[in-house]
Amino acid sequence: MNGSEPVTEGVSGAAAPPAPRPARPARGLAGWMARQARAVLRPTPFNPLIELELRARMRRGRTVLLLLGFTGALGALLLIALILTGGVGAGIYGPSPFEVSYSLFQAAMVAELVLVGAVAAATAAGGISGERERQTWEVLLTTRLPAWRIVSGKLVTAVLLVLWLVVASLPVFLPLFRFGAVSPATLARILGLLLASGLAWAAIGLFFSALFRRTIVAVIASYATAVAWVILTAVARPLQAALLGPRQFPGPGAATTQPVGPYLIELMNPLLVLLRTLSSPVVGIMDWMFTGGIPNPSARLTLGARVARALGEHGYYWVYILSALALTLVLAAVTTRLVARRRV
Repeated sequence: MNGSEPVTEGVSGAAAPPAPRPARPARGLAGWMARQARAVLRPTPFNPLIELELRARMRRGRTVLLLLGFTGALGALLLIALILTGGVGAGIYGPSPFEVSYSLFQAAMVAELVLVGAVAAATAAGGISGERERQTWEVLLTTRLPAWRIVSGKLVTAVLLVLWLVVASLPVFLPLFRFGAVSPATLARILGLLLASGLAWAAIGLFFSALFRRTIVAVIASYATAVAWVILTAVARPLQAALLGPRQFPGPGAATTQPVGPYLIELMNPLLVLLRTLSSPVVGIMDWMFTGGIPNPSARLTLGARVARALGEHGYYWVYILSALALTLVLAAVTTRLVARRRV
């Protein structure tokens, strides 16, 4: 036997078994599901910044304190609301358990909306300016990540933190579900509204984080913008009536008719849309006050009412969701432009 030839036989003279072939990737539906599961469990090939941010945040002690403070604040507000309502009335004319639980759920959802906005804006406001203060922004810009992946990674991380807080606070509301005050469909719409609001507020915070170099300035600007957004869209109708007079249109059978329904800008208010989703009587009282009592059947609908009617039964809700998503996309595009311009 030549020494240069490979040995192909064993001691007994039998041929050696062939080397095993590499396993082929599974095909079909099972292979596609396996690849998607690996992509979800390992998001690094898509955006490593998301994994990096989540690892860093979950290892901080203040993240645990934020969770405890968030759920503790909601629980305290729920307890205060329960005390103020007096619980379930002892007399025959007292409020029913359904009425008490429904009122408490409305108060808790309003409080959670405020907390979600505060956390999302503050978290995203430190996304870019915090990197500058830690002197890691230049290092991040030297990576191969494009500007849109940096912005999307910061935005998704802030929203995931908000979503984690919302899901963690759900056990606080479990006692309110005992009397069937909220249907699963309503709860799903409220969760969607909180998620859309968190996206919009996080986009505002990230925009100011790219615009300013100091985190505290970005946080103050984000909070001021969010508060102005909520207040101005809520008082748009009385403000317009005070400055320009009530909008009146000629209608049949009457000299003038007041337009019926909310203005389009009012449907961009997260608080008013939340109350409409919960069918709160507060919205009915506001409409009654601003439209001057019982509306004329021949009155024209406002633009917001016509758009909401075109979108179906829950048109008010979908107008706000689409508006929040559009605002998020616009601000994300502007922030990406700012990051790309400063990267050059």
